[in-house]
Amino acid sequence: MSNPTKIFLGVVVALLIVFPFLTSGNTYTVQVAITTITYSMLGLGFALSMKVGLPRMDIAAWWGVGAYTTAILMKDGMSFWLTALIGGIIAVIVGAIVFSIAIPRGMMAFFIFCMVLSMAFYQMYGTVDFFGRWSGIVNVPVPTIGSFEFISKQSLYYMGLGFLILTVVVYYLLYKSKIGRAWSAIGSSLGLARSLGIDVVKYRMANVLIGNFFIALAGSYFVAYYRAAVPAVFSFAAGLNVMVYLIIGGFTYSLSGPILGALIATFIPEYLRVESEYQTIFSSAIVVLILMFLPQGLLGLLDRKVRPWFLRQKWAARFIGSS
Repeated sequence: MSNPTKIFLGVVVALLIVFPFLTSGNTYTVQVAITTITYSMLGLGFALSMKVGLPRMDIAAWWGVGAYTTAILMKDGMSFWLTALIGGIIAVIVGAIVFSIAIPRGMMAFFIFCMVLSMAFYQMYGTVDFFGRWSGIVNVPVPTIGSFEFISKQSLYYMGLGFLILTVVVYYLLYKSKIGRAWSAIGSSLGLARSLGIDVVKYRMANVLIGNFFIALAGSYFVAYYRAAVPAVFSFAAGLNVMVYLIIGGFTYSLSGPILGALIATFIPEYLRVESEYQTIFSSAIVVLILMFLPQGLLGLLDRKVRPWFLRQKWAARFIGSS
C-alpha cells in the first residue's frame, strides 16, 4: 500500500470517527449514517460472492437470520454480543447444509436456488409463530457492555462503524491471501482455475459461508439499532437492492464500491428528502444512468479520468503518486 493511499485511508477513517460531531447533534443525519453502514455491510457480502462468480439473491435471508437470532435470544436475556456470534454461526451452519446442494450444480442453479431460498425465508419469518409472524419481534432489549447502554444514536453509530471496519479488514486480508487469489482465479475463468488444481466447489463454499457470517452480523446490528425484527425488512426485493450498491460504486472495487454505492443510494435520497415511495425510482434512475454512461461505476470514473488528471498536475502528483 503506497503512502498516498495510507494518507487517504487515514483521512477517511478520521472523518468517520468525528462524523457525529460534524453533524452538530443532528440525530437524523446520524440515523441515516447508521442505515448506510448496515447496507454497506450487505453490499460487501454481495461483492465477496462476485469474486467467485456467484451473484447472491439471498442476502436478505441471511440478514434476517442474524436479526431474528439476536431478537429472539436477547428477549430471553442473552447478551447482544453473544447473540451476534451465534447468529453468524447459525448462518454458516445452515448455509453449509443448503449450499452443499446448490454450489456443485453451477452458477445458474445457485442463482435460482438463492431466489427460492430468499422467498422461502421471507415467508417463514412472516407465517411461523416462533418468529412473531408478520408483526415480527419488537421491544428488543438495548445492547450493553457492563453498565453502559448502547441507546444513543452516536453510540450505535460507533458500534456499527466498528462492525464495518472489522468486515472490511477481514475481507481485505482474505483478498490478499492464498484463498483470495484462488477466488480471483475462479472469478476470472473456471476453466483456468480448474487447470491450476483449484477445487472450485470448496473455494466457492468457503466464500459464501464467510459472507453468510458477516451478513448475519449486519442483521444483528440492525436489531441493535431498530430493536425489532420485522419480516417486511427482509423481503426478496430488499436483497435485490444490495446489487445496486455495487453497480453504483463499481463492480471491480470489492471493498470501496459497495460502501460508496450504499452511501449514494441511501444518504442522498434521504438528504434530498426524497419520499419513500419514490426512493426506488430515484435509485433505479441512478443505476440506469451509470450502466449507460459509467459501466465501471463512479470509482471507475475517478480511477480512469479524475486520478490521471490530478497526476498531470505538478502540485498534486507527489501526493497521489503513480501506483
